[in-house]
Amino acid sequence: MADLPQGQPVVVRPVQPAPRNPAVAWLLGGALLLASAAGVGFGALKLMRGEGKKEAEPEKAEAGTGDGAVVELKQVAMEKAGVKAEKLQRAPFVELVRVPGRLALDETRLAHVNPVVDGIIQEVPVRLGQEVKAGDVLATLECRDLAQAKLELVKARLGLQQAEAQEKWNREVGTNTQALVDNLEKGVAIAEIEKMFRGRNLGDLRQQLVGSYSRRLQAKAQFDAVNQPDVVGAVSQSNLIKLRADSEGAEAAFRALCEEMKFQSVQQIRVGEQKLREAQTAEALAKTQLLMMGFNREEVEKMNPIAEGEKVSRYPLRSPMAGTIIDQHAVLRERVGLQNQMFQIANLNTLWLKADVPQRDLRLAQGLAGGYVRFSPAEGSGSGSEHQARVLYTGDLVDPTTRTVNLLAEVDNTKRDWKPGMFVEVSLVRAEPGVLQVPLEAVQRQDTQTFVFVRESATRFRRADVKLGRQAEGRVEILQGLKEGQEVVVAGGFILKSELFKEQLAGD
Repeated sequence: MADLPQGQPVVVRPVQPAPRNPAVAWLLGGALLLASAAGVGFGALKLMRGEGKKEAEPEKAEAGTGDGAVVELKQVAMEKAGVKAEKLQRAPFVELVRVPGRLALDETRLAHVNPVVDGIIQEVPVRLGQEVKAGDVLATLECRDLAQAKLELVKARLGLQQAEAQEKWNREVGTNTQALVDNLEKGVAIAEIEKMFRGRNLGDLRQQLVGSYSRRLQAKAQFDAVNQPDVVGAVSQSNLIKLRADSEGAEAAFRALCEEMKFQSVQQIRVGEQKLREAQTAEALAKTQLLMMGFNREEVEKMNPIAEGEKVSRYPLRSPMAGTIIDQHAVLRERVGLQNQMFQIANLNTLWLKADVPQRDLRLAQGLAGGYVRFSPAEGSGSGSEHQARVLYTGDLVDPTTRTVNLLAEVDNTKRDWKPGMFVEVSLVRAEPGVLQVPLEAVQRQDTQTFVFVRESATRFRRADVKLGRQAEGRVEILQGLKEGQEVVVAGGFILKSELFKEQLAGD
């Protein structure tokens, strides 16, 4: 461009377009459109072939933020952020799972009281909710069977008394008879025998034995008197033979009677003993009948049905245990029997805790038998303080419907703080020693990756990717990525994470 004269103003005039021929203008426009379309198509073809595409720059966001990335903070910033680190050590890992439970009556201390006889209710001296002791009378029934059983006892007692007296007599007579026979066989004189057995019971056996013994002595004396050398000639041979026969006959009769008396005395003793046993059995059966009706042995021994009079048919229904009457169905003049439950008594000093442990948490319940679990009232049912219960049974079968196992524990309720039917929460706790663990606040996340910050110096922290395990009570188990003794950031980790991803966040 030629230099313009100095000092002259420059005037810019718009160029006036030359007049166009409409036909020429239409041809030029079409040519431009074709050229533009061709250019767009060529460019698209280059893009499809990858030509002309600018190479993507490598992402810097992940380059300095992955495992092993380092973050440095000044001391002032660390104090403001509240960054704290703890040395990683192995410690017991406490797992805690809470499962629903309920309190129930201790079925080993629960009694359903039914009468063991049929009768009509005459008296009910107790009321619902009353504390009773074992043996207290709950109700009195009019029972005809009881009266009959007591009368049978009276008959059995009378029979026993008679049998005892008869057995005593038979034994005494039999013993004395044997003693008498022994002395007679020894040849003791009649006078001496009378002296020895004076006042001793022998019955009619005394007369038989002594009479036979006397005849034996008399016959022997007569024969001995004529059987002398100086007398033999004076007595005819026939008389001598007769006296000898009489003596021998008396001897044989005496011996036979002695054997018979020995046998009879033994038999008499046995018969007396048998009668006594039968009478004792009859009395025992009568007593057993009353024992089966609920009376104790001391009461049966003291029974005097004759003296009871019209009260002989009164049956006292007693409490089998100490406890509280929690249910009562007893109406005056009502007829009741074995099928009627009149009272329900429970010892509320202990209750059962029943909990349903899910199948996935069975390992926490294993080994608890004989130990303790802690429980607290369910929400809205009282104080949230925890209490303990002694585990009785941890279950052996999984319920096919709920997929749970029953846990049974015993709760001390001497202060009556608990009521059967209350819902509670049961804590299943299991401690495993020697586990690497950190607080949940120490764990940071990036997508699906979990990591923590390890302190390398006062102001330098390194990212360490970790693999997590179980979680419980605000702590998590570390399976991989850390070693014992490393200092792990347990507070302020979010600030370090923000600093680590600052550039990435700024780019976004």
